[in-house]
Amino acid sequence: MYMRKENGKRESPYKGILKFADEKKPQLSFAVVLSVLSSAFGIVPYIAVAILLQKALASSLTTTWAILLPVIALCGYLLKHTLYAKSTLCSHKVAYEIIKNIRTTIMKKMSKVSMGTIQGKSSGEFKQLVIDDAERLEGPLAHAIPEMTASILVPIFVILYLLVIDWRMALAALVSAILGNLIYYGMMFGRGEVMKEYMMSNANMNATIVEYVNGMEVIKAFNQTASSMGRFQSAVLKVRDITTKWYKHCWPFMCISQAILPSSIAFVLPVGMALISGGTVSLAELIVCILLSMAIVGSLQNFTEFWESFAVISEVQPRIQALLDMEELTEPAQPKHTDKADMQMKDVHFGYGDSEIIHGISFTAKAGSVTALVGPSGSGKSTLAKLIARFWDVDAGAVLVGGIDIREMSLTDLIEKISYVSQDNFLFNMSLRDNIRIGKPEATDKEVEWAAAQAGCDEFISRFPQGYDTNAGDAGARLSGGERQRLAIARAILKNAPIVILDEATAFTDPENEDKLQRSIDKLTKGKTLIVIAHRLSTIMYADQILVLENGQITAQGTHEQLLTHSETYLDMWKAHISAMDWSMNQEVSELC
Repeated sequence: MYMRKENGKRESPYKGILKFADEKKPQLSFAVVLSVLSSAFGIVPYIAVAILLQKALASSLTTTWAILLPVIALCGYLLKHTLYAKSTLCSHKVAYEIIKNIRTTIMKKMSKVSMGTIQGKSSGEFKQLVIDDAERLEGPLAHAIPEMTASILVPIFVILYLLVIDWRMALAALVSAILGNLIYYGMMFGRGEVMKEYMMSNANMNATIVEYVNGMEVIKAFNQTASSMGRFQSAVLKVRDITTKWYKHCWPFMCISQAILPSSIAFVLPVGMALISGGTVSLAELIVCILLSMAIVGSLQNFTEFWESFAVISEVQPRIQALLDMEELTEPAQPKHTDKADMQMKDVHFGYGDSEIIHGISFTAKAGSVTALVGPSGSGKSTLAKLIARFWDVDAGAVLVGGIDIREMSLTDLIEKISYVSQDNFLFNMSLRDNIRIGKPEATDKEVEWAAAQAGCDEFISRFPQGYDTNAGDAGARLSGGERQRLAIARAILKNAPIVILDEATAFTDPENEDKLQRSIDKLTKGKTLIVIAHRLSTIMYADQILVLENGQITAQGTHEQLLTHSETYLDMWKAHISAMDWSMNQEVSELC
């Protein structure tokens, strides 16, 4: 398989992978040279034995030769393995460097594409490519390139030497290699479709595993263990069945191929005996031919492994390239900058695929003002918030910050201007201190602890024996939703961006913690331009403006008092909110009684 370059020329998968070698390419060339020398020295013992037998048959073997030739054979053997070890070490270093560069490049690429593009793929697909597929390249990269070169060059020189003795002996020495490799190559027919099916099934299995682990709480709560385990087992069995089917197909080819490849003597000996009978070849020459044909068996057998290596690279490289070819969020050649913090949407349209979900929305949020987005579930509130943060690019219209289209700003500059706090706050597998420090990587410990105190995090962090140094993975199960949200707010406080987006940040907070969380939010948003998505209308009563969204459109806009008068949708939402609050209060009173 070949990849097409931008200039129209085709590029082999190997070249596509070697682009990731960077400055390690000379080291790979050195590994190739060492591998060739290793294979060459591997023939030395056979040559030494051949000379020894020739001299013995000619009755010209002296004591000196009887001692020297075995020593030469031993030196050749030792040099072969020493150089092979050095070659393998060098090539593995290059292979690991390439794998590291592939993984780093993929991660960098993912940071440059839109969230929609990433969310369009399952976590299993990314895990398969970044971990499994990248790891599969280690063997082909570490062995195929240097050893393939040696396996080609050394047999060529041997065959040329055999041609000097007799061309028929040279052909006889090649018969087993040609037959064995043809049979092995026949096994590869149909591999492409099988491996495509395997890759898809493996990605599905990985996604199912991630889903099963991440959803364990829900699975247990709703007694879905059998159902979820059934999906997991089905995915695993699918991979097993495909793998078993492929091996059943391969096994006869592999057995026959591996039986034929080392049998060069079965073809060389009868041809040689016939030539001796005809007086064309001497016994000494036949011995040389037999030994040299045996010497190149290992090199010729390696070709079967190279078929597999080529197949792996041909499967993995296009998948890597397809990911790297994903459309990125564009960066302007000459980015514009602004210190202003007002935000504006102008006739914004946006959709997923062919389905438009935002229909011509326009509004302005003045610097330092509070703009609330409310509406039924699925009305487009979170999508609007993500468009402001440029998680996606708008299909039409524009989002402006300080009067500048955010597509004309550098992503780094835009990210520095916006803090985004969602209802789903992810904690990385590192200390609570470092999780907060994500907001400002260069922050000192004192700055981190100050931000945590402002967000009200210090009171629950102090519960842990290791305090701020507690690993978030260990603490995660013991943190409530509100506490996780306060950690996210602490990140945003530390970042101190002039525009703050709160995407239902209090959605899963109980009434007892809502007041604490609201105080944290007040500290975060003081003097900032705030865009807030709220399902509890009491938290946005004093917003400078409230936008009511329905079906991707603004159906009403104004203050809380204005909307109660002019928006039936908002009034219904307010009544529902008040009823819910009354029910909650009655429940609390009942519990007290």
